[in-house]
Amino acid sequence: MEPALRHQLSALDRALLALLNERARLLAGVAGDDPGRAPAVDDLLRRHAGPFEPAAIRAVFAAVDRGCRKP
Repeated sequence: MEPALRHQLSALDRALLALLNERARLLAGVAGDDPGRAPAVDDLLRRHAGPFEPAAIRAVFAAVDRGCRKP
């Protein structure tokens, strides 16, 4: 892998981690079964135009939601 590409990917990984940590902080006071969550993901998928399959995006958000919940 080229050093420039590796640097870009590392920067994106750090940004993703920062965003995930911020999301977890914001969700700390929200119930894990909040009924508003599913429609928000559905809206994102309607607007999605990237290379990921909708099922993969839905799985990512489900994993993120699980990770954001306090143990």
